[in-house]
Amino acid sequence: MAEFLSTFITGFQDVVKADLEKRFSNIKILNLFDGLVHYKFDGDSRQLEKINYFNNTFFVLKTMKGKGLNFPSLVGALCSGKGYFLVNKGSFRVRFQNENQFAKVDKNLTRRVEEYVLRNSKLKLDRLSPTNEIWFCIRREGFAFCGELISHREFTEKNLNKGELRPEIAYLICSYAQLSEGAVVSDPFCGYGSIPIQLEKRFKCSKIYVSDIDKEKVDLVSKKLGVVPEPVEGLDQKEALRQAQGPHNGTQGPHDGAQGQQIDLRQSDAFELAHIPDNSLDAIVTDPPWGLWENIPDIQDFYNKMFMSFHRVLKPQGTMTILSARTTELEAAASAQGLKIQKSLHTLVNGKKATVYHLSS
Repeated sequence: MAEFLSTFITGFQDVVKADLEKRFSNIKILNLFDGLVHYKFDGDSRQLEKINYFNNTFFVLKTMKGKGLNFPSLVGALCSGKGYFLVNKGSFRVRFQNENQFAKVDKNLTRRVEEYVLRNSKLKLDRLSPTNEIWFCIRREGFAFCGELISHREFTEKNLNKGELRPEIAYLICSYAQLSEGAVVSDPFCGYGSIPIQLEKRFKCSKIYVSDIDKEKVDLVSKKLGVVPEPVEGLDQKEALRQAQGPHNGTQGPHDGAQGQQIDLRQSDAFELAHIPDNSLDAIVTDPPWGLWENIPDIQDFYNKMFMSFHRVLKPQGTMTILSARTTELEAAASAQGLKIQKSLHTLVNGKKATVYHLSS
């Protein structure tokens, strides 16, 4: 079995391990670190490129463990044997990284690697704009590797709206929720739709309640999901029909999930959720406001009201999976409402420290 290494967002290593082992029967995890997984995979490497939470994926050329690791010893270990390169056409350059920061090394060391690659492959040297890269990386855990970069995900922030959750983070949060097949789930702060899109595409829920107090965001999510929003209560019949048909010209109905799920999309106040019956949800997965950019005078009071609303609609054994950077206020509100934090993980969202909580009554 060939060896690979893949990087991903900090904090989600246990989620990534569980997800990989669920996806592939032909995978063996060798090492698991924060933001990095090292594994053997007996399959088409192109399958790895489809995993949306991987940032960089490498075909492993050499690994080392121990204290005092350095680039000369890693280069020497690689160059002492015959090499095999998974991608063996195009051009290459060599890069060195120490604890996630690119590092400068002696030119002779770089040249030694370049000559090794030229001898053992059909790759051509191009230091400016290569089609391929050979990386040497040293990590603080006492682990180092040399790998051929075979896939690289372009970061998506430039294509996102301000405050929009990256799709790979949304997927990992949904995975962290450990949703059972056929679950009834809600995202009452759907925003730009990152979490509902992942729930609809990749999780076998029976029904998904999607809502936000902002009508513009609901209309945007309706276009992304291809689902007509339910009319707002209190509108006359003609206006309700106009709002429901507006984004789609009336071509689709409200229950058109990719995997046959029922999707209820509407404008709604998360403090009320009047359209959701008592004790009907298996889970809530959401990214509520953090009060950092929104005008929320008391974020702890906001979270108190949120939890009161959530408690009404959740089944007795239901769970909440919530992302927030306001950890002190959210934990205080959870405690005030008698909720239990079953588990949590710390991550970074657009450079901001945040925590994903999994709570129950």
